[in-house]
Amino acid sequence: MLYWIFDLDYTLYDLPIEKRFNYSLLKNDIQLNYLLEELPCKKMIFTNGTFDHCIKCTEKMNITKNFEKLIARDTINDLKPNMSSFSSFINLVKIKNSDKCIFFEDSIDNLIQAKNLGWITVLITKENIINENIDFQFSNIYVALNYFLSKINNK
Repeated sequence: MLYWIFDLDYTLYDLPIEKRFNYSLLKNDIQLNYLLEELPCKKMIFTNGTFDHCIKCTEKMNITKNFEKLIARDTINDLKPNMSSFSSFINLVKIKNSDKCIFFEDSIDNLIQAKNLGWITVLITKENIINENIDFQFSNIYVALNYFLSKINNK
């Protein structure tokens, strides 16, 4: 089974750093919704935010329906990059060793833990970062998803 696993904050959306976070800054994201709908297999959110925060954000962006599960820090009572948070996530989602996981994240520490699990790691950042634990790096989620969808569609 293939799992697309997404961090939420600053991975699925990118807000100006100079602005204080406010839910009103999040808008219906038609493009992201379309790209997520096109991805085959299972899609999950794995966030250090609270479950309530995750629901509010995904509903404001109109993308909630694209995800099979939303796993938040208060769902598993732990935070990434602690390996116990990854273990809890894997158990809740029922990921097997034979499954392929592609993890989109804006934190290198979280990607390092994912890489230790054998996941494919995707860093979302505007910075140019070189790290052996990062398989792919993109400036935003739209470029990343378009890249992976082009690979799927060209098979």
